[in-house]
Amino acid sequence: MSSDSSSSEPEQPLFGVDFYNARRARWLTPTVPPRPPEPSSSRRKLEQVLGAPDALTSDDVWFGSIEKIWKGLGSGGRLKRRLPMRLVIKIIHSAWLRDQTWPVGVAAPEPDDELEPPDPPPAPIILPASATSSGISTPWTLVDEPDDTQHASLLA
Repeated sequence: MSSDSSSSEPEQPLFGVDFYNARRARWLTPTVPPRPPEPSSSRRKLEQVLGAPDALTSDDVWFGSIEKIWKGLGSGGRLKRRLPMRLVIKIIHSAWLRDQTWPVGVAAPEPDDELEPPDPPPAPIILPASATSSGISTPWTLVDEPDDTQHASLLA
């Protein structure tokens, strides 16, 4: 770490339990928030087309919109614009119906990409071994929830 580091970042401890806890907190904090897909007229049109009841089996929809996207995805290409997973699933589902990979009449499950990701687990609290009286000589002791025995030994 250079001596001219930005003053907006809090100073981190250089070693020990405090260093571990500070680094773990930084590792679990996302660096940039995920960007939502950019709204565009072509995406709105695709959403309308794929929202029709017979869109997945319609030749007009396939040859008018979906085939080109599927060929790009199937060949390992990248999308020009980001699409929500629910639309990508519909495109793949339509292609699989067409090539009989997906059985006709079987419904695709609802996507779960619009759910919030679960919160990361809390960072463990690590205390020096001298904080417990277990008699075991270790440099650190992991403490989840102090039970009555540990609590009593910490107060003694």
